[in-house]
Amino acid sequence: MVRNFDIVFDLMDAFPDEQACIDHLRSVRWRDGEFCPHCGDNRVYHFSDLKTFKCRACRQRFSIKVGTIFEDTKLPLAKWFMAIWMITNHDKVIASTMLAKDLKITQKTAWFVLHRLRHAAQTKSFTAPLKGDAEAGHLAYKELTA
Repeated sequence: MVRNFDIVFDLMDAFPDEQACIDHLRSVRWRDGEFCPHCGDNRVYHFSDLKTFKCRACRQRFSIKVGTIFEDTKLPLAKWFMAIWMITNHDKVIASTMLAKDLKITQKTAWFVLHRLRHAAQTKSFTAPLKGDAEAGHLAYKELTA
């Protein structure tokens, strides 16, 4: 399900807590079914905390963040989602000092977030041609009015 967040308050309403962010990431990443990021097996079960999973095949424990740009960070997904929203909705390049101030994180952490997001934007899966329906009305409007 694609959602459009026109203002930051829409984003905050959609993701009020960490579990809402985890649930959204699960629905996007595992829309075709759960799988182990280590071996690819689909026999996965979750623990009662709804944040930790275990593969029946390779017996590895993992979270939904494993194998994504969010892996190995302590930064909550809500702050990651906010950073993504800010970067994609800002007309110009956003500085790590500004991101740090807006998210109430250190400048070093903000630099790390920006670095990961910029690196992800250069990957083949990100730059691959779109499939199915794609909405570009907002971008087209910005380009026409610029």
